[in-house]
Amino acid sequence: MPDYLDCKQLSFTLYPEPEKMFMYEQKYQEGKWQAGQVVRFHHLELSPAANILNYGQGIFEGMKAYRSVKGHIVMFRPDRNAARFVRSAQKLAMPPLEESHFLNAVKETVLANEAFIPEDPEGRCSLYIRPVMIGTEPLLGVRPSREYLFYIFTSPVGPYFPGMGIVRLVVLDVHRAAPHGTGDAKAAANYPGTMRPKEEAKKMGFDDVLYLDAVHNLYVEEAGAANFFAYLKDGTLVTPQLGSILPGVTRESIIQLAKEQLKIPVEERPISVKEVVENAQECFLCGTGATITAVSEIGWKDKIFPVNSNRYRLAHQLFHLLSGIQLQKIEDPYGWVHIIK
Repeated sequence: MPDYLDCKQLSFTLYPEPEKMFMYEQKYQEGKWQAGQVVRFHHLELSPAANILNYGQGIFEGMKAYRSVKGHIVMFRPDRNAARFVRSAQKLAMPPLEESHFLNAVKETVLANEAFIPEDPEGRCSLYIRPVMIGTEPLLGVRPSREYLFYIFTSPVGPYFPGMGIVRLVVLDVHRAAPHGTGDAKAAANYPGTMRPKEEAKKMGFDDVLYLDAVHNLYVEEAGAANFFAYLKDGTLVTPQLGSILPGVTRESIIQLAKEQLKIPVEERPISVKEVVENAQECFLCGTGATITAVSEIGWKDKIFPVNSNRYRLAHQLFHLLSGIQLQKIEDPYGWVHIIK
């Protein structure tokens, strides 16, 4: 097995020789999308005045392709990513792609990079897929670009959080998103504001930041790149309601699995950090990158609160259920798994 596909060596980083891989690219000019194609991975040429470089008009998605235990190349609910990509484009005044076109472009890109899909029966390693749309028109005034580039690149990756898949979070005096803003879009500009807080968290011995709402500074929203769940002592699974947070595909799937497969009551509602640290028997993060990652402790108001009295049972249970469906180990009752080949 090549080193770049050895799951013991893989981390969540870009493959060091991406020029050996393939990417998809397509331009939007004169009011319409031009024909797209799969090409060798290459650098982009942009004007210094390009919209994306000056005003940040850009969106992206995160997806994965796996080798299933049945020998297929599969993806998990790519139609939900396609729908979210359209919503993100509309929110940022960008020309949406037809969902079917998005899905076909992703499929072409995955098949072109088939040799780079790791084999991992545990689902920790995969081919990560990054569809992106950026405004490329050179301009000075603040307005939507009239020219865009849609492209997709991939990389074999390992776990998003290194180590044992258990993280420590800290609440800092900073907010990720505000009501009626772009927090519910997969906008590139949402992420730079999380970088400095995450670096501060790491210096304090934590793995990431747990962000609170921007109005009351009381209610949990999400981590830097993952949705949040708290399993309370009364047996209820709670996750922050949608609005200013990203509507995660993994989040949506966990809600359905917990309700229908594990018969656990699930609530989407405001949950204060106080309620979490006082009443949670277990907490975890979820996302395409993070999959399901348990939280051991939360730092808040200069104190450390353990949130792991359940020994991560529910996180492990949901992970094995979710990854089991993704890798075709167990029955997929919802038609979530799309066979690419």
